[in-house]
Amino acid sequence: MKNKNGLVAFALLGLAVGTAAYYLLATEDGKKTLDKANCGIKDLTKSIKDLSKKESKKASKLAASAKEELENLTAKAKDAGRNVLDKVSDKASSWANKASDAAQGLANKAEDITDKAKSDISNA
Repeated sequence: MKNKNGLVAFALLGLAVGTAAYYLLATEDGKKTLDKANCGIKDLTKSIKDLSKKESKKASKLAASAKEELENLTAKAKDAGRNVLDKVSDKASSWANKASDAAQGLANKAEDITDKAKSDISNA
C-alpha cells in the first residue's frame, strides 16, 4: 500500500511538472510568461553582480583602512616601547653613576682613614 501511495504521488508530481512545462513551452501565454521570468532572472542576476561589485569595493576600502590603522597603531606601539626603553636606560645610567660616585666617595674616605691611621701609628 505504501508503494502505491508513493507511486501515485510521484505520478501526480510528474503530471504537474508536465502540465507546467507544456504551459510554458507550448502556449503563447506560457512563452510570454517564460520570457518575463527569464528577463526577471537576468535583471536579478545583474543587480546581484552590481551589488556584489559595489560591496566588494566597500570591503576592499574597509580592509585597506583597517590595515593602515593597524600599521599606525603598530608604529605608535613601537615608538612608545622605544621611549620606555630610553627612559629606563637613562634611569639605569643615572643610578649607575650615582652608585659609582658613592663607591668612589667611600673609597676616598677609606683611603683618608687609612692615611690617618698610618700617620697616627707613625707619630705614636
